[in-house]
Amino acid sequence: MKFHVGQTVIHPHHGPAEVAKVMTRTVRGERVEYAELEIVSSRLVISIPISKAVEIGIRDVAGTHELDKLADVLSGPTVGEEPQWSRRYKANRASIASGDPLQLAAVVRDLVRRRERGSLSLGEKDLLKEAAAPLLAEIALAIDVSEDDAREVIHSMILDESRAALDALDERAEAV
Repeated sequence: MKFHVGQTVIHPHHGPAEVAKVMTRTVRGERVEYAELEIVSSRLVISIPISKAVEIGIRDVAGTHELDKLADVLSGPTVGEEPQWSRRYKANRASIASGDPLQLAAVVRDLVRRRERGSLSLGEKDLLKEAAAPLLAEIALAIDVSEDDAREVIHSMILDESRAALDALDERAEAV
C-alpha cells in the first residue's frame, strides 16, 4: 500500500485517519519507512511501519462495492444469536478486535436489534458504542454525509431490514 500526505485511510481499531507524514527511521541499524497517522475522531497520532500496514489492517476508505456489502450485512437477518450473554459478549469482542468492517456491521446490527427488544447488558451497550463509532465514521466519510445522517441510515436499515435508506442517502449525497 502506498501512502502520501493528506491521504485518508482506515485503521482497524481507530477508524478514519489522515496520513500526516511519511518518514524514514533507523531501527536496529536498518532504515524503515513509517507513516504517521492522525486519527480523525480523537486527533491521536500513531506511527506504523509501512511494510506492516496490510498486516495491521490499514486499508483505503470503503468504495461502492464495500458499501454494498455493508448494506447487505446491516439489513440482513440476525444469525445464530448466543443466548448466554457472556458468550455473546466474548464473540462480539472478538469480532470488534478483528477490525473487519463487515464483522463490525454484524455486531452493530445484532446489538441494535437486541437493544430495541430492551435487553442489552451494560457491557453490550459499551460494545455497541465501540463497534458503531468506526463504522459510522467510515460510512459518513465514504458517502460524504454527517455521522448523524449515517447513524439514521444504519439504524433504519437494521430495523427495517432494507437497503432503501442507504440508497436514498446516497442519492441525496450525489445531488449535493
